[in-house]
Amino acid sequence: MAPIFFGWSYFIHNYEQVNKRVEGSTEFFALLFFIASIFPFIFKKSIHYFYGWIVFLVILLFSHYSLINLHLNSFNIRFILGFYAVFFGSILLLNNRIFINIYLVTVFIHLLLALTTSEIDDITYNSVLSSFSLMFIFALLLLNDSAAFRYSLADNNKVLEKSRIELKKRAEDLEEKNKDLEEFANVVSHDLRTPLGNLSALFNWLQQEIEENNKEHIEEHLKLIEKETHQMDLILQGVLKYSLQNEVLRSDEAVYLDLLVHDLKELHETDNCKITIKKELPTIAINKSQIHQVFDNLIKNSIKYNDKEVCEIEVDCTQSNDFYTFSVKDNGMGIAEEYHEKIFELFQRLDIEQTGNAIGIGLSMAKKIINRNKGEIYLESQVHIGSTFYFTLPV
Repeated sequence: MAPIFFGWSYFIHNYEQVNKRVEGSTEFFALLFFIASIFPFIFKKSIHYFYGWIVFLVILLFSHYSLINLHLNSFNIRFILGFYAVFFGSILLLNNRIFINIYLVTVFIHLLLALTTSEIDDITYNSVLSSFSLMFIFALLLLNDSAAFRYSLADNNKVLEKSRIELKKRAEDLEEKNKDLEEFANVVSHDLRTPLGNLSALFNWLQQEIEENNKEHIEEHLKLIEKETHQMDLILQGVLKYSLQNEVLRSDEAVYLDLLVHDLKELHETDNCKITIKKELPTIAINKSQIHQVFDNLIKNSIKYNDKEVCEIEVDCTQSNDFYTFSVKDNGMGIAEEYHEKIFELFQRLDIEQTGNAIGIGLSMAKKIINRNKGEIYLESQVHIGSTFYFTLPV
């Protein structure tokens, strides 16, 4: 609407036969409107926080300039109509209750001052004052109704935004669960199928040994059956623990990691295992049981896969930008580079004797926990020298 107001002003000044004007005012407001219009293109994001004030001040200044013209031209009918257009258009443009109140009060005071200092007849005086008073009252009514509507609209937008965030989160959860279903299908088709096939073969052999009454072989086969059954139980427990990580955690709390890791140090440290915490660890907002699980799994792995006489583990932390980077370093047997991605997959483990009854779920669970907390986990390692596991978490 500003260009329309400017056009009206320019027309009055240049095509009216008798009128008074403020020299240079037309050019000044042309420049002012132009500057205000290009601000959003120059400042882009930063203009969002103060552009409302810029628009308000420009409109307020132009309205008082229109009042000055009205006063200079003794309340000429064309200037009155032009001023009313400026006034009512400004009310419609402003979308802030404070702006409108300031605008109404200052313009009304200025108009009263202009009326009382002008040499106009009583009829013009009363007509202008009464008509403007009606517009003033109507503007107040419009202000209340539009403000209530805007507040209602703002509340609805907040609800919609909250619903959008919830839907996005549910979509992410569903995607995560679909991936877990695929992994579970792989577990059923491979990891569980293998011990089941072994059990079937062992039962057939056991039946033959029972028929032949070979007690020595019967005992061996029973031990193998017990081992395969135990392995299946470990796999099923692992699937259950892993699937529980799918739940969206709403029990985050301020966790003092330095105390948490010192407790783990007391639990795992022995004469043959030295754990060093290089600096004080920070306090972060996270689910306590899950971050405990991450540190516990990494420390246990460092102990389990260590071939040195004395196991040495170092826990450290650095901060950069908006993330903490934690590290768990050991002097163990190390991991070849081709396994760096594989070890974070569900039920994947290295083919070494020290795995024992491990089923390869600790690191996959750690990765799931870290990823769900908007972090990453990775490692650096040299065979026979040691490994360092890193993971990041938001500050």
